[in-house]
Amino acid sequence: MTEPVSTPPVSEFLFVEVAAQRCMQLMRGARPKIESEARKYSTLAITEVEEGLVPWRIRGEDEEPLVAAAMAASDEGSDEEE
Repeated sequence: MTEPVSTPPVSEFLFVEVAAQRCMQLMRGARPKIESEARKYSTLAITEVEEGLVPWRIRGEDEEPLVAAAMAASDEGSDEEE
């Protein structure tokens, strides 16, 4: 497993992927890491990634099933609370 990186991704594809993931976090209630007058989650996410405030890493092939299982477990838990 690699450690998260706190710099903006060098690839445009990676930048978009990291910003999209951060945007989803913001839409689910994560607190912004910056003070901004922006109203759109996507604008906040892009700015945070540009400033290197969002740690990211590339997952290995062996991690995919574990991540998917963890996400499914967290989704199931959210249904029970409502």
